[in-house]
Amino acid sequence: MAGPTAGVTHVGDGAAPPDEPARRRRFVRGWVVLSGLFSVMAVTSGFAFYAQGVFLDALVDEQGFSVGIAGAGTGVFFVASGVCGYYTGGLINRFDVRWVMTVGAVVGAVGLTLLGEVREEWQLFAVMVVFGCGFALTGLVPTTTVVTRWFQRRRSVALSIASTGLSVGGIAIAPVLAAVIDSNTLVRSARSFAVVFFAAVLTALWLLVRASPESMGLRPDGDPPTAAELAGAPPAPPPGTPFARAVRSRYFVLLSIGFVLIMGAQVGAIQHIFKMTKDRLGIEMAQTALILLAATSVVARVVGGFTAMKVNLRALTTFLIVVQSGGLVMLAVADTRTEVVLGVLVLGTSMGNLLMLHPLLLADAFGVREYARVYGMGSLLMIVGVGTGPFVVGLIRDAVTYRLAFFVLAVVGIAGLTVFRAAGQPRREHLD
Repeated sequence: MAGPTAGVTHVGDGAAPPDEPARRRRFVRGWVVLSGLFSVMAVTSGFAFYAQGVFLDALVDEQGFSVGIAGAGTGVFFVASGVCGYYTGGLINRFDVRWVMTVGAVVGAVGLTLLGEVREEWQLFAVMVVFGCGFALTGLVPTTTVVTRWFQRRRSVALSIASTGLSVGGIAIAPVLAAVIDSNTLVRSARSFAVVFFAAVLTALWLLVRASPESMGLRPDGDPPTAAELAGAPPAPPPGTPFARAVRSRYFVLLSIGFVLIMGAQVGAIQHIFKMTKDRLGIEMAQTALILLAATSVVARVVGGFTAMKVNLRALTTFLIVVQSGGLVMLAVADTRTEVVLGVLVLGTSMGNLLMLHPLLLADAFGVREYARVYGMGSLLMIVGVGTGPFVVGLIRDAVTYRLAFFVLAVVGIAGLTVFRAAGQPRREHLD
């Protein structure tokens, strides 16, 4: 099977013969940037993405909201992040990504602070709009854009390493937030959370991250300058399909619809696993489930990043969607600690990889030049599922049980697989 980079023109084509020691020195800068993105993603996921389930439980317990209303608040958070993520792509093409993410850190900290002041339903929805926009400006659109600029040949590995920060946030931060809230309430803790979030994002961002290798006189993957650049010519623009053509293509449309369903099922489960497990087996097991889910996705994502360099992306995505649906069925019927652990391990295997594969599929199909806007549009469309998933699960749980809700999520995931397979292979017009 063709690998994900089959047919891709390497950035270093036409370059001067490489000086290996110099190349290694140049390439070190890319790994430094990657470490900064890893740190930012750990903080944003720990305080925002993985914490949504923790906040949902706190809002139900402290403010008396129904699970359906609290789940709707989570849905508003993801819808807001999707809309803002689309516009974030345009901002990144115009301004230094670090300033865009700094604004996001400010907005996110304000949202976290206000979360502790929520008393009414309308306040919950308004605050989640603010918090969601902060998450978008510091989240996947800017971070994956920077990765695609710095890495080409090892893009899948670089994305897997950077996005592993998402899972580390779930392991190291979200359970701590749950413990703090359990002992001190969200009302009393929200301001402290906001301060830590803001300081941590800005520290990693400004110490380690740079917008692109070209901004430092470097090349992706640490490649040496091309012969033309050594002669004084400006760098050639990166390859890529024009935005308008990309988003109107059959592949983009069907890929996006498929991921609406796939990620709706996944996020609907993630945001309710904590409460579902707490209701069945207590808070300690709920915290354990959250840690195991994130830890499994760390290992699986790193393995998936290397695997994506060697196998067809479409086949790998298909396999992982089937795994995800299997994990959802296992959690639907789980009543014991062992059954919950097994279900979480299976779901975690697919979770991080599918989130990573979405930007990889888009970069592989449409190139780097308009990636920020293409991925921003893809994320905006995907948020339809991500935003409705937690809400639908909450409604089904209030009306019936979590058991039925997770069975429904498994069916939705298989429907997403059907649409994704219908998209076929991308044409990769930018390589013609």
